[in-house]
Amino acid sequence: MTSARLAHADSVLKKPGKLTPEERQTMNCHAAMGAEILGRSNIPVFRMAAEVALTHHERYDGQGYPAGLSGDAIPLSGRITAVVDFFDALTMDRVYRPAFAVPVALEMLAAERGRAFDPVIVDTFLEHAEAIDALRCKITQECPSFDALIDAP
Repeated sequence: MTSARLAHADSVLKKPGKLTPEERQTMNCHAAMGAEILGRSNIPVFRMAAEVALTHHERYDGQGYPAGLSGDAIPLSGRITAVVDFFDALTMDRVYRPAFAVPVALEMLAAERGRAFDPVIVDTFLEHAEAIDALRCKITQECPSFDALIDAP
């Protein structure tokens, strides 16, 4: 990918207003681009990361992208990541809106149960939401880096 194309994609990602159809198309390409980059490796964790990148915007009802997969045709890794990514996106400030409160984000997640997201995964996430959110907050506050992992005893 050229640096000009990356700069355009970054400007679309950080745009504060509504996306144009062209900008939406650019955004929708990120799943396939990430999968293509990660899929070049034969290392199993990178192969799974490519699968996640490619499928985390598929919807349980088949209305997602890039392939319009539905239900169990979406790999489990993608179905799990879709739920986590949704919650994370809602509970973080964006250039176009402030973060939603956790209870509101959980209500929004529950409303998409069986439509955007696998109902079993949503139910499991909701059962453990308090612990998941506590971990999210801890990670956000500590800002861990790969350097810290490398330097660990």
